[in-house]
Amino acid sequence: MNGFYLLGKIASEPEKGETINGTKLCRLKISVDKTVKDQDDNSDLFEVTLFRNLAEADYEVGQSVGINGKMVSSNYEKDGNQYYNVRLVGNNVSVIA
Repeated sequence: MNGFYLLGKIASEPEKGETINGTKLCRLKISVDKTVKDQDDNSDLFEVTLFRNLAEADYEVGQSVGINGKMVSSNYEKDGNQYYNVRLVGNNVSVIA
């Protein structure tokens, strides 16, 4: 099973744009409280990419949201080094009042 569910707050201005094919996209940085509190840092920050209709909605900094979706991995080689990347792609967003 490939999936994630995040419950947190939008931490910065949403970054809206388009793919090279013209598909709308929006990147949200979501701050999620840690279950175990560290002295220095009480939250984790995740970037979630939204596409199409989800990308066109108006999101605001500080809004509480629940997001579920899938993880997409990719890898590439540059200068003889292999790099791996995992991206979070949202399938559903619920704004929590």
